[in-house]
Amino acid sequence: MNDATTPEGAGRSPGSDPQEARQDEARARHATLPRNPYRRLERAVVETRLAIFWERIWPPLHNVLIVLALYVGLSWTGLWTLLPVWLSALVALAFLAVACRLCWPLAAVRLPSRAAALARIERVSGLSHRPLAALDDALFDAGDTPATRALWELHRRRARTALASVRTDAPSPQAFRRDPFALRVLAAMLLLVGYFVAEGMHLQRLSPMSGAGGEAVAAPLRIDAWITPPVYTGRAPLFLTGEAAELRDPDQPLSVPEGSELIVRAQGVPDLGVQLVGADAATDLVAEAGATDGAGSLRSRLETSATLEIRNGEELVNSWRIAIEADDPPTIRLLNDPEEQLSGAVKFTYLVEDDHGVVSAKADISPVQVRGLDSDRAARPLVEAPSFPLSLAGGERKTGAGETIRDLTSHPWAGSEVELVLSAGDHAGQTGRSEPHRFTLPQRRFAKPLARAIVEQRRDLALDANAQVRVLDAFDALMLAPETFIDNARTYLGMHFARGQLVAAQDDEQLRGVVDLLWELALTIEDGDLSMAERALRDAQEALRKALEEGASDEEIARLTEELRKALGDYMQALAEQMRQNPQAMQPMDPNAQNLRPQDLDEMLSRIEELAKNGSRDAARELLAQMQRMLENLQAGRPQQMPDGMTQEMMQALNELGQMIQRQQELMDQTNRLDQQRNGQQGEQGEQGGSQGQQQGEGGQMTPEQLAEALRQLQEGQGQLGERLQELMDQLARNGVPQNDQLGRAGEEMGNARDSLGQGQSGDAVGQQGNALDALRQGAQGLAEQMLGQGQGEGPGMAGRQGNPMDEDPLGRPRRTEGPDFGERVRVPDEIDVQRARRILEELRRRFSDPSRPMIELDYLERLLRRY
Repeated sequence: MNDATTPEGAGRSPGSDPQEARQDEARARHATLPRNPYRRLERAVVETRLAIFWERIWPPLHNVLIVLALYVGLSWTGLWTLLPVWLSALVALAFLAVACRLCWPLAAVRLPSRAAALARIERVSGLSHRPLAALDDALFDAGDTPATRALWELHRRRARTALASVRTDAPSPQAFRRDPFALRVLAAMLLLVGYFVAEGMHLQRLSPMSGAGGEAVAAPLRIDAWITPPVYTGRAPLFLTGEAAELRDPDQPLSVPEGSELIVRAQGVPDLGVQLVGADAATDLVAEAGATDGAGSLRSRLETSATLEIRNGEELVNSWRIAIEADDPPTIRLLNDPEEQLSGAVKFTYLVEDDHGVVSAKADISPVQVRGLDSDRAARPLVEAPSFPLSLAGGERKTGAGETIRDLTSHPWAGSEVELVLSAGDHAGQTGRSEPHRFTLPQRRFAKPLARAIVEQRRDLALDANAQVRVLDAFDALMLAPETFIDNARTYLGMHFARGQLVAAQDDEQLRGVVDLLWELALTIEDGDLSMAERALRDAQEALRKALEEGASDEEIARLTEELRKALGDYMQALAEQMRQNPQAMQPMDPNAQNLRPQDLDEMLSRIEELAKNGSRDAARELLAQMQRMLENLQAGRPQQMPDGMTQEMMQALNELGQMIQRQQELMDQTNRLDQQRNGQQGEQGEQGGSQGQQQGEGGQMTPEQLAEALRQLQEGQGQLGERLQELMDQLARNGVPQNDQLGRAGEEMGNARDSLGQGQSGDAVGQQGNALDALRQGAQGLAEQMLGQGQGEGPGMAGRQGNPMDEDPLGRPRRTEGPDFGERVRVPDEIDVQRARRILEELRRRFSDPSRPMIELDYLERLLRRY
């Protein structure tokens, strides 16, 4: 064994002897040990003992620190200033008692022993059989024999090999288990907030006696004052103090809107006083709250101009001059007189103005009649005066024109003279009214005399309940000869029932029921079920309009939209049923009027609902108003009955006029070609046939005999057309149609063109034929307007024909439509269009004369120029 350690033994093979191999392994283990393994162990023991000591002392110390932090944080935030002195002392003693109770476990904390540290090191390092404890053990003296000592040394050498894997861990006190309510977070927040609240008074506020009045330190002087204008003005607050106030001219008064709110907050002013010194007297403003440290605040509404003064007792701290901008009441006035629509509804156009915007507007109608019909007693109306809201321009603008269409034909006062007063309200609650306007309330036009008579009696009864007897006499007169004046038994039974209700009525409430009954009876006599559907449609429109103005929920908007869709379907069905039962009403109307399909109305309703859901309520209201106008036009555009004979004859006359216009156009084209051909031949004979010869027709030159024959045929055709026109005019005169001056002028121009052709003046004949063609078109248009009952001038049907994109094909050319074609659909080019076409033609010829262009382009240009 000694040879293995000698230099000679170092050169031997390690595997030659098992004993030598074991010795080599032992030497390798000793080589892995640190140079001073005991120093490393001692350092690990010290660190572990400190870690164990921290784990023992931190949990109770942690709770004590939480209590101290709570005390300091509450003190800094001003707890003692809010409590009486005796209660502050009790709370402070309670904090002290809790802290002492939590400090009691600290007295039992001891420094851990070396054995405990070694045991923890062995556990953390993963060592078994306690090798570190073996290094601290000593051999028992009784066993001090050579063999025992040798075994003991071998045991210690093996234990020292464990020093290479010695490790320590960080302390883990787990103090949070002692704080299940996380009071440490609250304590940290109070410390942070209280530090900034104390503002240099940290030590003073720690004492529970700091809240005593005589011992409190006075807060520094600070005044914050500003004026907040009303929200609807859209103006920013005006600060009276601070850096922004220093930039203003102190000699200039501060201008603020009427109704602005003054807010003053003062600190360090024990005797705060705020006054508004006006021209007459001074007004003291009382603070909302005060405290012992001189802090207080107040709010006041500014109504008049004054000087604002802030005082500390008798001392003037600051002052400002306040100038109040008066908020005038809104104004509203009619732009035009109430305009009756074709359907009977009335349109109100008005202008509203206000300093900061109008929030609401309405119309109030009152009767002019104040005396009864049968006596000098005051009239006793049975129904309330009409009052309805007015639509406003979107965005609550300061100035804007509005338009409201209201159907009042069903009101009992319809047809009587009334006074209209418009009113508007602003954000401040002020109301402005217009001057009274007197007009006749539009009423529904009843075609049947019996329905018209019942409505008149209904109006008289509604205006004056004292007219009950007179209305009853009128009903008796209407029912004298039912077989002569009443069409069917249903109408007679309805009138008999209404008369019975009128006789039995004893008070105003029962008479109101009779008024409603008379209206339903008149509608049934006039239109059957159509009037009921029309009224339901208008009620649904009004409900949806009101919901959009008042900002109803999306669910409410969807429900009202669905109700309007159902009412619209019922109305269209009732209208179709009326047209089916009254075939005479299907007489031709304006063939060019734009059609309104149920699908279009349904798409508009869907669009209204979508806009409302997206928040575009103003756009939804505008689209609803457009749909209402379209329905008004639809109701006003119902075809009226016309005499069958006159309608049929006028339609035949229109068709014949259309044929005459086409024939006159053909004659003018033939005359123009013949005139160009004559001019071309004359140019060739006069040595100028180079360029003009290209304009001849493909048939070659004509002889003088052929030219004379062509002129004769054109003269005969023009004369025959003039005779046809004269016969048509005589027939219309016999049927009672008023004389049409344009048709007469067309006949004169046709005669002049015939004479010019007979004299061989084809150039003059072309101009005269053009004048005849224009006169024919204007005369045909005037005749169509007479048939449609549109009066004189350009009818909307003709305008609609020119502007309706459905009357054109994809290339913009006019389609063939039903009825006569008067040629007004094709626009005659003016002088500017002719010049533009001439320039284009010259450019095409210039490019065609350039031989350097590609052959494919030259072929294309040749095809374009071939017709010219």
